[in-house]
Amino acid sequence: MASTSTPFGPRPVFPTAPGAPAHELPACPAVAVIDGLLHCAEHRRQVCPECAADYSSHNFIARQLGANGMALPPPNPQIAQAVQRLKTDGNDMFRAQCHFEAAQRYTEALGAAAQRPLWDPSQTVVEESAVLLSNRAACLLALGHASEAYWDTEVVVRLKRGWGKGHFRMGRALADLGRCRQAALEFQIGHSLDPASAEIRTALNDARQYV
Repeated sequence: MASTSTPFGPRPVFPTAPGAPAHELPACPAVAVIDGLLHCAEHRRQVCPECAADYSSHNFIARQLGANGMALPPPNPQIAQAVQRLKTDGNDMFRAQCHFEAAQRYTEALGAAAQRPLWDPSQTVVEESAVLLSNRAACLLALGHASEAYWDTEVVVRLKRGWGKGHFRMGRALADLGRCRQAALEFQIGHSLDPASAEIRTALNDARQYV
C-alpha cells in the first residue's frame, strides 16, 4: 500500500475493493470516486504528484467515520506533542533572553499547529495559535519590532476574545509605536478582563500619565 510522508508520520492511502468501478463527477472532472474514496481521474490515484492532487485527508476521515459509526477521529497526539515541545523550548529561550531564537521556536510551533486536520476541535487550534502568537509578540517587542508585534496581537485578540493578556500585548505594541491613547485603551480593556493582573494594572497606570 502506497503512502506519502508528512511531518507527523505517514498519511495513508487505502485499498479499494477489487473491480470497484470508477464514478466520474461531472462537476469535478479531475476527480473520480472509487469504492467511496476520491482519486485523481487521470491516474486513479488517491495521492498523485503528477496531478498535484492529495485526497488522503478526505479519504482518511471518510474511512474513520465509517469505522467509528460516524464519530470523528481523535486529535493527533503527535501534533500536540510537537507544538508543546516547541512552545516549551521557546519559553525557556525567552526566559534566557534569547528573544530571536524564542521567536523562531514559536513560529515553528505555529507551523506544527497548522498541520492539524480539519476535524480537530477548532477551540484547540484557536487556543494554541493565540498563545503562540502572543508569545511571539513578546519576543518581537523585546527585539524592538513593534509593528510586527502589533500585527501578531491583532490576530490574537480576534482569535481569543476576552483574554486580557492579548489586549495587554497589543497595548505594549501600541505604546512602543507612540500611540499612547490607543495603548491606554487596550490596557483598560485588558484590566477589565483580568483585574487581578499586576502587570496590566501597572501598564495602565503608566499609560494614563501620557494621555
